Amino acid sequence: MSTIEFESAQHVKVEYELASTLQRVAGSMIDVVMFIIYFVILNIVLGLSNIFASTGSELFFTLLVIKLPWILYNPVIEYITHGQSLGKYIMGIRVVTIEGERPGLREVFTRWLFKGDFIWISADILILLWAACGVLGAIFSATSDRKQRLGDVMAGTLVIKNKSSVNYTLRDILSIKSIDNHQPTYPDVIRFTDEDMLLIKNTIQRVKLHPNEEIKRFAIELADESARLIGLEETPAKRMEFLQTLLQDYVVLTR
Repeated sequence: MSTIEFESAQHVKVEYELASTLQRVAGSMIDVVMFIIYFVILNIVLGLSNIFASTGSELFFTLLVIKLPWILYNPVIEYITHGQSLGKYIMGIRVVTIEGERPGLREVFTRWLFKGDFIWISADILILLWAACGVLGAIFSATSDRKQRLGDVMAGTLVIKNKSSVNYTLRDILSIKSIDNHQPTYPDVIRFTDEDMLLIKNTIQRVKLHPNEEIKRFAIELADESARLIGLEETPAKRMEFLQTLLQDYVVLTR
Protein backbone atom coordinates (compact mmCIF):
# COMPACT_ATOMS: atom_id res chain seq x y z
CA MET A 1 0.00 0.00 0.00
CA SER A 2 1.59 3.30 -1.13
CA THR A 3 0.76 6.43 0.83
CA ILE A 4 1.44 10.16 0.66
CA GLU A 5 1.43 12.80 3.39
CA PHE A 6 0.12 16.36 3.10
CA GLU A 7 0.32 19.14 5.66
CA SER A 8 -2.96 20.86 6.50
CA ALA A 9 -3.43 24.57 7.12
CA GLN A 10 -3.12 23.80 10.85
CA HIS A 11 0.31 22.21 10.18
CA VAL A 12 -1.06 18.73 10.84
CA LYS A 13 0.25 15.96 8.62
CA VAL A 14 -2.57 13.98 6.97
CA GLU A 15 -1.92 10.67 5.24
CA TYR A 16 -3.76 9.41 2.15
CA GLU A 17 -3.42 6.17 0.25
CA LEU A 18 -2.43 6.49 -3.39
CA ALA A 19 -4.87 5.10 -5.93
CA SER A 20 -3.62 1.87 -7.51
CA THR A 21 -3.12 1.49 -11.24
CA LEU A 22 -6.04 -0.97 -11.31
CA GLN A 23 -8.35 1.58 -9.68
CA ARG A 24 -7.28 4.26 -12.15
CA VAL A 25 -7.81 1.97 -15.14
CA ALA A 26 -11.20 0.90 -13.79
CA GLY A 27 -12.22 4.55 -13.40
CA SER A 28 -11.17 5.29 -16.98
CA MET A 29 -13.08 2.26 -18.28
CA ILE A 30 -16.23 3.44 -16.50
CA ASP A 31 -15.86 6.79 -18.29
CA VAL A 32 -15.37 5.01 -21.64
CA VAL A 33 -18.45 2.83 -21.11
CA MET A 34 -20.47 5.91 -20.21
CA PHE A 35 -19.45 7.58 -23.46
CA ILE A 36 -20.14 4.48 -25.54
CA ILE A 37 -23.69 4.61 -24.21
CA TYR A 38 -23.75 8.35 -24.98
CA PHE A 39 -22.52 7.70 -28.55
CA VAL A 40 -25.10 5.00 -29.20
CA ILE A 41 -27.98 7.10 -27.89
CA LEU A 42 -26.96 10.10 -30.00
CA ASN A 43 -26.51 7.90 -33.03
CA ILE A 44 -30.09 6.72 -32.64
CA VAL A 45 -31.56 10.14 -31.81
CA LEU A 46 -29.73 12.03 -34.59
CA GLY A 47 -29.95 9.19 -37.09
CA LEU A 48 -26.26 9.31 -37.96
CA SER A 49 -25.06 6.58 -40.27
CA ASN A 50 -21.63 6.55 -38.65
CA ILE A 51 -21.01 8.05 -35.23
CA PHE A 52 -17.36 8.59 -36.13
CA ALA A 53 -18.12 10.29 -39.42
CA SER A 54 -16.12 13.45 -40.08
CA THR A 55 -17.23 14.51 -43.58
CA GLY A 56 -20.40 15.63 -45.30
CA SER A 57 -23.58 16.81 -43.65
CA GLU A 58 -22.87 14.95 -40.42
CA LEU A 59 -19.66 16.89 -39.70
CA PHE A 60 -21.26 19.48 -37.44
CA PHE A 61 -23.13 16.98 -35.26
CA THR A 62 -20.20 14.58 -35.12
CA LEU A 63 -17.71 17.26 -34.15
CA LEU A 64 -19.81 19.41 -31.83
CA VAL A 65 -22.17 16.91 -30.22
CA ILE A 66 -20.11 13.73 -30.13
CA LYS A 67 -16.38 14.33 -30.40
CA LEU A 68 -15.89 17.59 -28.48
CA PRO A 69 -17.73 16.45 -25.32
CA TRP A 70 -15.50 13.38 -25.18
CA ILE A 71 -12.32 15.29 -25.95
CA LEU A 72 -12.93 17.99 -23.32
CA TYR A 73 -14.70 15.78 -20.77
CA ASN A 74 -11.76 15.02 -18.46
CA PRO A 75 -10.22 18.49 -18.05
CA VAL A 76 -13.58 20.25 -17.70
CA ILE A 77 -15.17 17.79 -15.26
CA GLU A 78 -11.99 17.42 -13.18
CA TYR A 79 -11.71 21.19 -12.84
CA ILE A 80 -15.39 21.64 -11.92
CA THR A 81 -15.50 18.75 -9.44
CA HIS A 82 -12.05 19.35 -7.91
CA GLY A 83 -10.37 16.30 -9.45
CA GLN A 84 -13.03 13.70 -10.18
CA SER A 85 -14.58 12.29 -13.32
CA LEU A 86 -17.63 10.02 -13.02
CA GLY A 87 -15.37 6.98 -13.10
CA LYS A 88 -13.09 8.38 -10.41
CA TYR A 89 -16.10 9.27 -8.26
CA ILE A 90 -17.43 5.70 -8.48
CA MET A 91 -13.99 4.27 -7.66
CA GLY A 92 -13.55 6.67 -4.72
CA ILE A 93 -10.42 8.38 -6.06
CA ARG A 94 -9.54 11.92 -7.11
CA VAL A 95 -6.77 14.08 -8.55
CA VAL A 96 -4.83 16.46 -6.29
CA THR A 97 -1.65 18.46 -6.65
CA ILE A 98 1.52 17.19 -5.00
CA GLU A 99 0.79 19.68 -2.19
CA GLY A 100 -2.63 18.10 -1.65
CA GLU A 101 -4.61 20.99 -3.13
CA ARG A 102 -7.38 20.92 -5.74
CA PRO A 103 -6.03 20.90 -9.31
CA GLY A 104 -6.21 24.15 -11.26
CA LEU A 105 -6.63 24.78 -14.98
CA ARG A 106 -2.93 24.30 -15.66
CA GLU A 107 -2.86 20.93 -13.92
CA VAL A 108 -6.00 19.47 -15.48
CA PHE A 109 -5.13 20.58 -19.01
CA THR A 110 -1.55 19.33 -18.70
CA ARG A 111 -2.88 15.92 -17.65
CA TRP A 112 -5.33 16.04 -20.56
CA LEU A 113 -2.58 16.89 -23.05
CA PHE A 114 -0.60 13.77 -22.13
CA LYS A 115 -3.74 11.60 -22.06
CA GLY A 116 -4.17 12.05 -25.81
CA ASP A 117 -7.95 12.61 -25.95
CA PHE A 118 -7.45 15.46 -28.45
CA ILE A 119 -6.42 12.82 -31.04
CA TRP A 120 -10.13 12.09 -31.56
CA ILE A 121 -10.56 15.40 -33.38
CA SER A 122 -8.51 14.07 -36.31
CA ALA A 123 -8.66 10.93 -38.46
CA ASP A 124 -10.35 8.06 -36.69
CA ILE A 125 -7.55 5.61 -37.45
CA LEU A 126 -5.48 7.52 -34.88
CA ILE A 127 -7.71 6.01 -32.20
CA LEU A 128 -4.99 3.36 -32.09
CA LEU A 129 -2.53 6.04 -31.01
CA TRP A 130 -4.98 7.18 -28.31
CA ALA A 131 -5.22 3.58 -27.07
CA ALA A 132 -1.42 3.38 -27.02
CA CYS A 133 -1.30 6.52 -24.84
CA GLY A 134 -3.61 4.79 -22.38
CA VAL A 135 -1.50 1.62 -22.26
CA LEU A 136 1.72 3.59 -21.79
CA GLY A 137 0.06 5.63 -19.05
CA ALA A 138 -0.96 2.46 -17.19
CA ILE A 139 2.56 1.04 -17.48
CA PHE A 140 4.09 4.31 -16.28
CA SER A 141 1.69 4.41 -13.32
CA ALA A 142 2.38 0.80 -12.36
CA THR A 143 6.14 1.36 -12.28
CA SER A 144 6.12 4.81 -10.63
CA ASP A 145 6.76 5.19 -6.90
CA ARG A 146 3.87 7.64 -6.62
CA LYS A 147 1.60 5.78 -9.07
CA GLN A 148 1.83 8.68 -11.53
CA ARG A 149 1.48 8.52 -15.28
CA LEU A 150 3.56 10.89 -17.42
CA GLY A 151 0.78 13.49 -17.43
CA ASP A 152 0.74 13.51 -13.62
CA VAL A 153 4.51 14.00 -13.47
CA MET A 154 4.39 16.93 -15.90
CA ALA A 155 1.35 18.48 -14.18
CA GLY A 156 2.60 17.89 -10.63
CA THR A 157 -0.45 15.86 -9.63
CA LEU A 158 -1.31 12.61 -7.85
CA VAL A 159 -4.38 10.40 -7.73
CA ILE A 160 -5.38 9.46 -4.18
CA LYS A 161 -8.18 7.58 -2.45
CA ASN A 162 -10.87 9.75 -0.90
CA LYS A 163 -11.11 7.76 2.30
CA SER A 164 -8.53 6.35 4.68
CA SER A 165 -7.93 2.62 4.45
CA VAL A 166 -8.07 2.39 8.26
CA ASN A 167 -11.46 1.26 9.56
CA TYR A 168 -12.54 1.77 13.16
CA THR A 169 -14.88 -0.68 14.87
CA LEU A 170 -17.28 -0.52 17.83
CA ARG A 171 -14.56 -2.20 19.88
CA ASP A 172 -12.22 0.74 19.20
CA ILE A 173 -14.87 3.20 20.39
CA LEU A 174 -15.70 1.23 23.52
CA SER A 175 -12.00 1.03 24.43
CA ILE A 176 -11.71 4.82 24.82
CA LYS A 177 -10.70 5.60 28.36
CA SER A 178 -12.77 7.62 30.81
CA ILE A 179 -12.01 9.15 34.21
CA ASP A 180 -13.57 6.02 35.76
CA ASN A 181 -11.09 3.57 34.29
CA HIS A 182 -8.04 5.71 33.55
CA GLN A 183 -6.11 7.87 35.99
CA PRO A 184 -4.26 10.61 34.02
CA THR A 185 -0.48 10.37 34.28
CA TYR A 186 0.41 13.68 32.62
CA PRO A 187 -2.12 16.39 33.58
CA ASP A 188 -0.13 19.04 31.69
CA VAL A 189 -1.23 17.36 28.46
CA ILE A 190 -4.19 19.77 28.43
CA ARG A 191 -1.87 22.46 27.05
CA PHE A 192 -1.91 20.56 23.75
CA THR A 193 -4.52 21.16 21.06
CA ASP A 194 -6.80 18.78 19.21
CA GLU A 195 -4.49 19.11 16.20
CA ASP A 196 -1.51 18.05 18.34
CA MET A 197 -3.38 14.97 19.51
CA LEU A 198 -4.42 14.15 15.96
CA LEU A 199 -0.76 14.23 14.98
CA ILE A 200 0.12 11.86 17.85
CA LYS A 201 -2.77 9.54 16.99
CA ASN A 202 -1.81 9.41 13.31
CA THR A 203 1.84 8.80 14.20
CA ILE A 204 0.92 5.85 16.41
CA GLN A 205 -1.23 4.45 13.62
CA ARG A 206 1.52 4.87 11.02
CA VAL A 207 4.08 3.12 13.21
CA LYS A 208 1.69 0.18 13.50
CA LEU A 209 0.95 0.03 9.76
CA HIS A 210 4.29 1.09 8.24
CA PRO A 211 7.09 0.54 10.79
CA ASN A 212 9.94 1.82 8.62
CA GLU A 213 12.96 3.71 9.91
CA GLU A 214 11.74 7.15 8.83
CA ILE A 215 8.42 6.83 10.63
CA LYS A 216 10.06 5.37 13.75
CA ARG A 217 12.53 8.25 13.83
CA PHE A 218 9.69 10.77 13.53
CA ALA A 219 7.82 9.04 16.39
CA ILE A 220 10.92 9.28 18.59
CA GLU A 221 11.31 12.99 17.83
CA LEU A 222 7.60 13.57 18.46
CA ALA A 223 7.81 11.82 21.83
CA ASP A 224 10.89 13.83 22.82
CA GLU A 225 9.25 17.13 21.86
CA SER A 226 6.01 16.20 23.63
CA ALA A 227 7.92 15.35 26.81
CA ARG A 228 9.68 18.71 26.66
CA LEU A 229 6.43 20.61 26.19
CA ILE A 230 4.83 19.09 29.30
CA GLY A 231 7.94 19.77 31.40
CA LEU A 232 9.50 16.30 31.70
CA GLU A 233 13.23 16.25 32.32
CA GLU A 234 13.63 13.21 30.10
CA THR A 235 11.46 11.19 27.75
CA PRO A 236 10.13 7.86 29.08
CA ALA A 237 12.07 4.91 27.69
CA LYS A 238 9.00 3.34 26.09
CA ARG A 239 8.16 6.19 23.75
CA MET A 240 5.20 4.61 21.97
CA GLU A 241 3.53 3.81 25.29
CA PHE A 242 4.25 7.38 26.35
CA LEU A 243 2.51 8.78 23.27
CA GLN A 244 -0.44 6.43 23.79
CA THR A 245 -0.71 7.55 27.43
CA LEU A 246 -0.64 11.21 26.38
CA LEU A 247 -3.49 10.54 23.97
CA GLN A 248 -5.57 8.75 26.61
CA ASP A 249 -4.87 11.44 29.19
CA TYR A 250 -5.96 14.15 26.79
CA VAL A 251 -9.21 12.35 25.98
CA VAL A 252 -10.01 11.89 29.68
CA LEU A 253 -9.11 15.44 30.74
CA THR A 254 -10.74 17.34 27.88
CA ARG A 255 -13.87 15.38 27.02
